[in-house]
Amino acid sequence: MAAGRERAIKERSLVCLLSALQGHKTTIELRNEDYVEGTVSHVDGFMNVTLSDAKFFKNKSDQAEFFPKMFVLGEKIRYVHIPDEIDMRQAIENELTSLGESRKVKSERRKLRGRKTKV
Repeated sequence: MAAGRERAIKERSLVCLLSALQGHKTTIELRNEDYVEGTVSHVDGFMNVTLSDAKFFKNKSDQAEFFPKMFVLGEKIRYVHIPDEIDMRQAIENELTSLGESRKVKSERRKLRGRKTKV
């Protein structure tokens, strides 16, 4: 799971929507006019995206390079196409709920550790 700073960024931005795309096929447009199509494997709190079965297109050309795995830096992303089957509002709510639940579990673990050391 994400570290504290990373989780805070995810909770306060639309990176949580990108996280909801995990397992879905999408297109990511890059700042230099290139674009990548692939299945989202992982998204971190800094909007870095890992794609599987990625096709890389240079400058809107029809020729693609295939990569089994591809890492895209968040700062290089201009636009991410959200698939039509994704309900964006529900996806954001689900991601925020799962982030909140993991925070509760960690705080409960800390409480239990504190009790063990006091006894």
